[in-house]
Amino acid sequence: MKVGIRAAVAATVAAALMLTACGTDSKTDSTSAGNGTEGGGDAAALVQQSADAMKQVTGFHLELTAEGKVPNLKVTKVVGDVSNKPAPVATGTATIQMGHDKTQDAQIVFVDGHLYSDVAEPGKWTDYGEGSSIYNPTVLLDGGKGLATLLSNLKDAKNEGTETINGVEATKVSATSTSKDVLVLAGSNMAPEKSVDLPTTVWIANDGSHHLLKAQMSAPQDSTVTLTLSDFNKEVTATKPV
Repeated sequence: MKVGIRAAVAATVAAALMLTACGTDSKTDSTSAGNGTEGGGDAAALVQQSADAMKQVTGFHLELTAEGKVPNLKVTKVVGDVSNKPAPVATGTATIQMGHDKTQDAQIVFVDGHLYSDVAEPGKWTDYGEGSSIYNPTVLLDGGKGLATLLSNLKDAKNEGTETINGVEATKVSATSTSKDVLVLAGSNMAPEKSVDLPTTVWIANDGSHHLLKAQMSAPQDSTVTLTLSDFNKEVTATKPV
């Protein structure tokens, strides 16, 4: 079952963490058309400002939803909290596809460098070992290979206007990322020759923080995954599960 957790929690909780197309989202309150310069000015400069801002973020609340059949992804929803100060910690729940029409909710805790989950048997915790060998969720906050790096590597950024995300006005930017950058978030490595470009859309806060509020990327077979972030710089605590 440890192999299962690698697929269901490791590649699941993060390989998806930035995948989806430029679709609408129920948390988007309003939209205004952009001409490439509205709602934040030059798109490439704005994206870099967001990348710099995300390097300073020490924690956040995340919500991930997947729609359609995302290849190699067995999760439909993840809700959790992640922080790296004073120590790397993550807690949350994931809804995982366990069969053709069956899903199961699993708890996930990353504390003291170990990844724990009850995916094998609900209510019974299993220590899946060092997070570095399976998945360390706090990689999302890593300035060298986390969300900040994915933002820095976006190509062909274009301003698409403004939208309100969870009550915060944001600039919507369409761009292109690579599957390699996405897989790094999942703790995986991919040979450069196998990396492919993925249409990407990000929403960056216009309140001066330049926080990444939402990200979407397209996946094969008309599937989408949406990541929404909030509660920036929150401190997360957890204890080792019994």
